[in-house]
Order: sequence, then C-alpha cells, then structure tokens
Amino acid sequence: MRKFSVLNSLQQSQGNHPKNFIVMVAIAASTTLAGCSSVTDSGKEPAYTPEVRQISEARKEAKDISSNLFDAIGLQGRISQPGPGVSQCGDKGPAKFYTIHHPWSLSGVSVEDMKQAMARLKENLPKNDWKIVSYGPDKSPSKSLELIADSTKRKFSVNIRLLDRTQRASSNAPSMIYVDLTSACFQVPEGKTVDEY
Repeated sequence: MRKFSVLNSLQQSQGNHPKNFIVMVAIAASTTLAGCSSVTDSGKEPAYTPEVRQISEARKEAKDISSNLFDAIGLQGRISQPGPGVSQCGDKGPAKFYTIHHPWSLSGVSVEDMKQAMARLKENLPKNDWKIVSYGPDKSPSKSLELIADSTKRKFSVNIRLLDRTQRASSNAPSMIYVDLTSACFQVPEGKTVDEY
C-alpha cells in the first residue's frame, strides 16, 4: 500500500481550485493506487488476489473510516459532501476489480486549529491501526503540511493535507484540511460485475 504516496505527484496542483485537485486525485487513484498497479502482463487480473468485497460494504467501510477520521481531527467546520465513489483498479479487469475513493475536506476554522488537529492525527492514528508513512511539508511550493498513513487491517490508505491559503492575496479559496481516502484493490463476488452497482 506504500504506492499510495504517488499522490505526492499531484502536489504541484494544490494551488489550483480544490475541485480541479479532486479530479486529478481521482484520476491518479484509478490508475496507480491501492496496489492495483501490480497487474499481470495478461491484461486481465492483478498479480495478487484482491479480497472479495461487495461494493456496498466497501463504501460503508469508507464512510465509517472517514467518520472516524473526522472525529480524530476534532474540529467543527464546513464539511464537503461527496460520498465514496468507485474507481477502476488500474487499467485491468474493470468488470471485476475496483477501488473505493473518498475525498472530502474541512474548512471554516482557523489555520492554527488545523495545525493542532494535524498534530493530533499524527499522535492518535497509530493507536487505531494506522501506520504513519510520512509526516511533514509536502513538495508543493507552499510546503503544505501532509500526513500519509496506511491501514493494512482495513486495506485503506489516507493522505491528509493542511492547505493554508491565508498568505495568498489573490486566492479566494478557503484554507482547509483535505482528506483523500483510498482503498486497496477489491474484487466483486463471483457472478457479479462492477457495473451492476
């Protein structure tokens, strides 16, 4: 699941409108994340055996994890509303294999409070089956604070970034904590297809 850190390749886009950033992240998630880049040369299935999960169950788990992350952040503000979506698992087996992708954000609170929330996440996520992969400034020009963590138990990874836009006179976008939750590659039960969901 370490390959989730390829989200770093999108960090140059953090100065753009958040919707553009979300679209770019979704494209990357559908092609390279969650172990789904490990596919056989046959062009049919991943080189490992993804866990069988109903899409409805995987979506529910993503909602539950996001809810737990929100509680761990511990701030009350404006929350974006998009729910978990289904993405392609790389470019192989689209009828059978899938990933769950759930981007959301929290804004409307002070940057100082958000910095404290990021510190709480770093301290508390390892107590809840998350492994911190990296924590610190990202590679964007603004050096946004970023936390990347994996949960091998749940088979999800999360990229959490503090986007501080208070120093940008020309930007109307609010500062926010941006959360990008992505699952490993799953497969639908025998006899089912991704399109049926």
